Amino acid sequence: MDSQPIIRDLVLTNIIPPSTSTETSVQLVESNKHPFGHTIVNTRNDSISDPQDLVNLAKQIETCDAFIRANVSNRLQVIVNQVNFLRQEAQRILMKARRDDELNHSACNLVRRTGQIYYYYERQNEQKYLSIMHPQDWLTTKKNNGCPHRFLGAYKLEYDNSWTRQATDFDDGLDDPLDELKQKTHDIQQNRKMIEFLIKS
Repeated sequence: MDSQPIIRDLVLTNIIPPSTSTETSVQLVESNKHPFGHTIVNTRNDSISDPQDLVNLAKQIETCDAFIRANVSNRLQVIVNQVNFLRQEAQRILMKARRDDELNHSACNLVRRTGQIYYYYERQNEQKYLSIMHPQDWLTTKKNNGCPHRFLGAYKLEYDNSWTRQATDFDDGLDDPLDELKQKTHDIQQNRKMIEFLIKS
């Protein structure tokens, strides 16, 4: 989402002063020669004696206008960044909900228990199912031909019935649209750095 259309709309509605003006008008306070009904004897001090004061005042107004435009633009950019972040989070939540729904409706011959890790496979007929057999377990069978079905990933059933991706040694080439594996690796690295820091201190 680009912030320029928003800022342009605000300029068109005169909420933000346009920056293309070449001349700045200066408004002065009206002079009253008879304040409260009294006549001023000497009116020389009531007028601007130095013409340069008007120029300086105009420059000050231009500076204020520039600061206003910059402040509004910066604040709008912060809002745009927040909207983009919330949009990405909403897309991530919907993707995870669809993934969890797919896992919940996948074939499984076992009663699923929370806290258990299940391994997701796909048969040649495109049927997807959950199993407690790790891909490594297929290598210990008598035929020793490895897993006969395509491995799709390992998932842990959480206590709120959601699913969390788990890292395995067979994840090479697998899709990770939610970047769960990258996030787990990052968290592990951060935890390791924190432990090392605490040990050294």
